[in-house]
Amino acid sequence: MNSKKITIKRLVMYLLIAFIPFWIIIPVLNSIYGEPIYASEKAMTAAYAVGVFGMLIPSVAHLITRLVTKEGFKNSYLGLNFKGNAKYYIASVAVKLAEVLVFVVLAWQIFAGDLSFSEAFASDESVARICSYILTISASIIVFFPAFGEEWGWRGYMMPKLTELMGKPAAIIVGGILWGLWHAPLTIAGHNFGVDYDFFPWLGILLMCIFCTFMNAFLTLLTEKTKSIYPASFCHMINNNCGGMIFIALFGSEAFIEKISAVNAVTLMPCMMGTSVVVGIISFILLIKKEKTQE
Repeated sequence: MNSKKITIKRLVMYLLIAFIPFWIIIPVLNSIYGEPIYASEKAMTAAYAVGVFGMLIPSVAHLITRLVTKEGFKNSYLGLNFKGNAKYYIASVAVKLAEVLVFVVLAWQIFAGDLSFSEAFASDESVARICSYILTISASIIVFFPAFGEEWGWRGYMMPKLTELMGKPAAIIVGGILWGLWHAPLTIAGHNFGVDYDFFPWLGILLMCIFCTFMNAFLTLLTEKTKSIYPASFCHMINNNCGGMIFIALFGSEAFIEKISAVNAVTLMPCMMGTSVVVGIISFILLIKKEKTQE
């Protein structure tokens, strides 16, 4: 069997193991609770468990695929490789935090522009909320592992295989779409966008695929530059646990929170995606430039 067929076999095995459990468990839970679990108060525990443990499935798929195919663990991106790569570790956090700040400013100006800065962000409870959240996040190492769980699967296994098969440009796009489609059961269950928007859930799935494609470019850039999965994992962790809505909940006044809460997530998505699109395009160009240099 030639190397291309071997790569296809390994990639298909990985994708089946990564997709099938997620695409079975969530619909079953939706059926058990009689409604999308992320829109159900009675399903909060199940929804949280799916969010945390479900994100580990791509890494489990990575591990099983390597063991079954006897591929070994060479080039598995598990080294820190911090020496000479500190700027990428910093960028993994700084860029995502910058995206969050841009989202907050855009959301404030577009949906709460009648509030002054002090009216939008001044809150006597902000300090207490922020301290409580920081303590919770700092004390819980669990926030890193779900992000690592996805990254070691998608960027640590899927992307190298796709790149080997179709080259960098196509791999980034196809990989982003696959990553977005993997989230489809979550979107159908009301995660990310809720359930109260036009063309539910198809519009949400489409937006998730677009967002994942641009984010895939940046996360792949971090992984390839450092030959380590950890910068991408840190970036993913920030994305999941320090997003724009969380920032507003921590720093925003009650008036600001009330106005933003009245806007559905799909309407807010352009604000969320604006900076991600720019970062994704720059990352895509840098990756393509690197590939042409290596040819």
